Amino acid sequence: MRKSVVYAVPIALVTLMTAGGAHANDGILFPNVHAMRMATPVGGDFNQELVKEYKQLALFEADQMFDWFDAENHAAKGVMAEKGETPLPSNPEEWGIEDPAQLAELKLARTELLGALDAGGREIAPSEAAIAQAKYDCWVEQQEEGHQPVHIAACRDSFLIAMENLRAAMEPTVATTEVTTTFEEVAREVVYFDFDSDAITPDAQVKIDALVAEMRTLQNITLFITGHTDRAGSNEYNQALSARRAANVRAELERQGMTTGDVEDMEIDARGEQNPAVETADGVREPLNRRVEIVAQGAVTERSTVTTITAPTN
Repeated sequence: MRKSVVYAVPIALVTLMTAGGAHANDGILFPNVHAMRMATPVGGDFNQELVKEYKQLALFEADQMFDWFDAENHAAKGVMAEKGETPLPSNPEEWGIEDPAQLAELKLARTELLGALDAGGREIAPSEAAIAQAKYDCWVEQQEEGHQPVHIAACRDSFLIAMENLRAAMEPTVATTEVTTTFEEVAREVVYFDFDSDAITPDAQVKIDALVAEMRTLQNITLFITGHTDRAGSNEYNQALSARRAANVRAELERQGMTTGDVEDMEIDARGEQNPAVETADGVREPLNRRVEIVAQGAVTERSTVTTITAPTN
């Protein structure tokens, strides 16, 4: 605002305000400064944060710079915010800023500030938004006075930093979950057979029944069913015997309803006397080698936290 009124103030009044009686008399002569001096803002929402910032700004102007008129102007905004009314940043066109370049810079800065505030800055980052507005008003005031370049630069730089902080606060990081699916072994069972037999034994039946129950709790399962024999008998005979054993286990799984509705596939393989569980000499009967191995592979889901940037919401 233009300060022509300053020159109409009696010298006695200025003397009174700077001669040690400022605090005692500001309630009479400058009621808004007095109100800010008494204010105890708690912070939180945008208006309460503004009260804090305008109180600091007003008391600095009054008590250190003895600029009571600008102090009263800043304090009036603090009082307004304390009442729940939201003041706007100063309009530099209403102040006595004569340099066109300085005025243009302030107008552009105000447009950016209002854009951030209206985009939700007051709600998303009330403290950062309030600091930015108060520092802007400080800049406007100092630019109008024009005779303290250090103060002008300090207010301007503080505003620019505050705007960077406001923009950063309005782009919060959000943790999301990224899901990765891999196929791994999720279950395994081994059933054993009598010598030279492909019939499922009672013990093998118990194991198959338990496996079926477990498979029903899983999804996207592929069963790999591999038959084996011991080393008694010829290779050709054992290869065929291991194939029959694997086929019989698969048939039992199908009989119990393990169709493609429960599993993706049931693949069988015959290894004969190759890949024994227990190494023996040729012709040796070994119960642990007379077996069918059932391996279930299924989808294993892994979740990891991913940080993304989202646009602010009001």
